[in-house]
Order: sequence, then C-alpha cells, then structure tokens
Amino acid sequence: MNIADAYDSTEFDFSGTKKFDSANQYRSQSFLTIPMKNHESEIIGVMQLINASDPETGKIIPFSKTNQEIVAALASQAAVAINQSLINEPIRRAV
Repeated sequence: MNIADAYDSTEFDFSGTKKFDSANQYRSQSFLTIPMKNHESEIIGVMQLINASDPETGKIIPFSKTNQEIVAALASQAAVAINQSLINEPIRRAV
C-alpha cells in the first residue's frame, strides 16, 4: 500500500496514527507498506516506511513508484533472510 497522506485517506483507519501524532507532536503523512512473503507466498512480516522526504527541500512527499519497487525488493530479501533463519534454527539448537 502506498498512501500519500494518511490524514486524507478514507481507505484505512488511521485513528491510532493520529492519536500517536497528537501525543508526540508529530505528523505522519506518507506511508509505504509492503508485505514480506516467504517462498510459499505466506506473509511472514511487513515492512513499513513513513514520511518520505524530498532530498532537496526536506518536505514530506509521497513515496514514488521507484521507492515502492526498491522497498519491495528489500522486503523480499528480508523475507528470504528471515525464512532462512527460521529453517536453520532447529539445526543450531541441535548442535
């Protein structure tokens, strides 16, 4: 999911985010949330980035399509690493 501004979104309930923001003088705006799937397409985690920023102005901006593709690749690699760790855990315990 790629959300440009959580405060304008009607798709999802961001009441918890808004409460956190209010309590911490923060403003969550752009969200990029990518599921981490194993080799069987089971979701084993989620990678979420908040508040992309323009490198020149520092202004909060939506995550770009390129950002989304890069983070999806990173989430895929992280899922492989987590899955490999889960597979190897019984072997480590046996040693």
